Formats: sequence, C-alpha cells, structure tokens
Amino acid sequence: MRSASPFYGKLFLLGVWLFILKQKAKMIYLAEQQKPIVAVERCMRYEMNEVREALRKTLQPFGGLKALVAPGQKVLIKPNLLAAAAPAEAVTTHPVVIRILVEMVQEAGGEAFIGDNPGNDDQAETLKKAGLQDIIDQTGAKALIFTDSKEHAVPGSGERLIPLARELDQVDLIINAAKLKTHALTGLTGAVKNNYGLLFGNIKKRYHMEHPLPLNFSRLLIDIYLAVKPALSILDAIVAMEGTGPRRGKPRQLGLLLASTNAVALDSVAAEITGFLPAQVTTIAAARQLKLAGAFLEEIEIRGLKLEESRVKDFDRGPGGHGQISRMIASFPLAYFRNLLYARRPYPRVDPELCIECGICAENCPLRVIDCSSGIPEFDLYECIRCYCCQEHCAEGAIKLDHNQSS
Repeated sequence: MRSASPFYGKLFLLGVWLFILKQKAKMIYLAEQQKPIVAVERCMRYEMNEVREALRKTLQPFGGLKALVAPGQKVLIKPNLLAAAAPAEAVTTHPVVIRILVEMVQEAGGEAFIGDNPGNDDQAETLKKAGLQDIIDQTGAKALIFTDSKEHAVPGSGERLIPLARELDQVDLIINAAKLKTHALTGLTGAVKNNYGLLFGNIKKRYHMEHPLPLNFSRLLIDIYLAVKPALSILDAIVAMEGTGPRRGKPRQLGLLLASTNAVALDSVAAEITGFLPAQVTTIAAARQLKLAGAFLEEIEIRGLKLEESRVKDFDRGPGGHGQISRMIASFPLAYFRNLLYARRPYPRVDPELCIECGICAENCPLRVIDCSSGIPEFDLYECIRCYCCQEHCAEGAIKLDHNQSS
C-alpha cells in the first residue's frame, strides 16, 4: 500500500504558505490602518455655514469631533495669535474657524477654552484685536490666560522637560488650530510650530537664543509638540500668508481647510501643497531626522481633495523657499549642504521711512543686538542670529529682510 505521507506533507506546506500569506496581508492592512491621515477640504470663504460644513468633512475620517471630545471634558482651542492683528491680515487663525470649533466642542458636551501666548505677551489685547474676544462673549467659551509655567516631559527623550503654561493642567485635551503662513526662519509655520505659543513668558526668547540654527530650533519645536500632545490639529488655509511671513507677508486665498491627529503629517501635506521641499521646512527636516510618523509624504493617507486638486503652483514661499540655488541645496541630504541653505537666510533691516522709533524691536531681541539709543534702530548683524523676533513684533512693518550682510 502506497504511503500517504508525501500528500499530507504537501498539504502541510500549503497550509503554512497560506498562513504566511494571511499574516502578511494582515500586517499590510494594519500598516495601512496606522498611516497618519490628513483630510483636505475646499472652503473658499469665512462664511459660517461654509466653514462648518468644511470642518465637518475634514473631521469625518476621525469619527467627527464627538469621537475625540467626551462629555464634560475641558478642551483648549489653541489658535495662532502671533500678534494683535485684525483677521483680514491673515496673521492669526480666523475667528470664524475658532467659533465653529467652539460650537462643535460644546455640541459634543465639552467645555471650550481659548488660549495662546502671543508675541506681545498681552493675551487680552490680542484676543480682542483678532476677533476672538467676541467669540468668547457670544459662545460662552472661556479665555485661558497663562500666568505661570510648569515643566512637562517630552515622551521618548529621557529626562527632557519643557516649561509649558501651567494652566494646561486645567484642560483635558488640546485642539491645535493653526494658520498656514510662510516663515523666514523655518520656511513654513503650521501645525507643529503653533505649539510654541503654549510656552509661558520670556522662555520663548531664551529658546531662540539657545537654539539659533533653524534645524536645532525646529528640533526644539518637535519636542514641544510631543510634550503638548494635541488631540487634533486644524490648519486654516482658507486665506493663508505667502511672502515674508509670519506677520508681514501677503494674504493669499487658498480656499483650503486641513485636519489631522498628526501635526507632522499635516505640515508635510501643507508643504507639498505650497511647493516647499522638505529641507526648506525645517520642522519637517527635524521630524525626518527623528523618524517621526508623517515626516514622509508617501506614508500619509490623504482624504478629501487629492494633492493634484489642492496644489498651488505660484505660491510665494518667501526668502528661503525660492531660487534654484536654494532648491538645489535643499535637495541634498547632507547636513553640510543644509547649513549652506541656512547660511543664506536674510538679515533684518530697518526702513527709516516706516520706523516710529518705539524700540519694540530692541526689547524683543533675544541677544540684545539692536541699539535704539540714537532713535532709528541699528543692528549688529555679525551677532544677529536671524530669529526675526524683531520683524514679528514690529507693528509698523519697518523691519525688512535683506540677504546682504554689509552695511
């Protein structure tokens, strides 16, 4: 009688092979499920119903806001409140976006707070000028005013601590409501950098001084983002800012709202939409060094509008995002070439026709290298670290950027 063992042996091998295929399929499925999701939707105007519908669509991939906010939770909505500027200037997150987010939090049963640490350290005045105090008055939301700091651990960094606003302990989760703008230091300011406003007081100036190079500063921004752990990030790009941002650029209608639970992925998509190379946006470059999820476009799942539908081909990317030399240098992976790119950053200059000799630029210079003793500010460009705090704080727009270091 012929033995049946070869048949059963083949059957066993077939079973093993099918099991391996099943496990591989499961791993691929899980990997796809774990991809960071970025939702991109069209929204052309800051009209209440239009913004509400666009936000609803961007939140669908995450189960809606009710999947993130539990009844009774205290939720901080953190806008970009760089300076006391009117909504039409595109310096701050538009109040209509913040209002809809407040209403969505309240509909989910949460208690909404609005808070940020603006560059002028005057939260009350900035909330009023940006149109957010009206939102607080009309919706019953509360302003979260920062008065002190408390050290928070950075996950996965050992003993690294970040002094965030102590008042963050009063809330259960954070919605990071950023504004899409260019930035002379980091290339683009978006969801990751928006968390910088959760530091308290003059620590922001000290950090600029301690981290003068764009990539090192961006590594710090990543640490702050990891310490904050926002549950959701929204990017207001209905009207963005191009050119010399983040305060003195030009408003530009992009007609887009973006959302993600991963701020790195959100910025990666925003950079692709506006035509930046990853190395030109130093927060993305830092995230790639740390191998964070969302740092590479190919590992992101984009919902809603396709990239081809949302790209802006003629976006003015400002001083660090234009020119063939800058783009060529940025395409090299070696740190040496990236440093060449950073060395090409422009220097601050004062326009005497616009300067009112207020001295705010000198007050906000981390290294104190601006002399206003003769009225018109004079810059020590050899000591200047080009953090551009002077430009951001100048309400008159008198600080310009110039690639020529000589007087």
